[in-house]
Amino acid sequence: MSANIRYVGAWKRNDPALERDAIAMWTEMKILPPNVRPEDRAKQLVALAYVDDRLVGITTAEIQPFAPVRQRFAFMRILMRPEAEKSGISVPLTVACREELREWSVANPHEQVAGYAAIITAAGYGKKPVLPAGLTLVGYTPDGHQIRIYWWDHFRISI
Repeated sequence: MSANIRYVGAWKRNDPALERDAIAMWTEMKILPPNVRPEDRAKQLVALAYVDDRLVGITTAEIQPFAPVRQRFAFMRILMRPEAEKSGISVPLTVACREELREWSVANPHEQVAGYAAIITAAGYGKKPVLPAGLTLVGYTPDGHQIRIYWWDHFRISI
């Protein structure tokens, strides 16, 4: 894997070039569920990783309530090309995603987004209570996948 790695923020930017790149990668990898339009998922882009000019990693997010803590979180998804999975790109991409979402949350406090979260579906990940990108284990889905969250420092719970 080349050392020329670039991380690009995309949250709420509606960048046609980034959206085209992501759609091309999803289409090539045949990764999206049949009921998901790539154009819709492209509006959820958060951060992308490029090696040279090749897109190798994509993060997307959806803001939704997380009932156990009664707050809204940006639930992140990550997709890496198989050849990039063990290259060390995924953690910096996850951090880029986190920081992109954090900056947006600070600028948009009325959205009341408490942090970011992920459901870990990949085997072999998540053996530590806190992952390198700061995601802390808080529970499991009914089918046994880990649920992890990260609270924003600037967020305050209304009591």
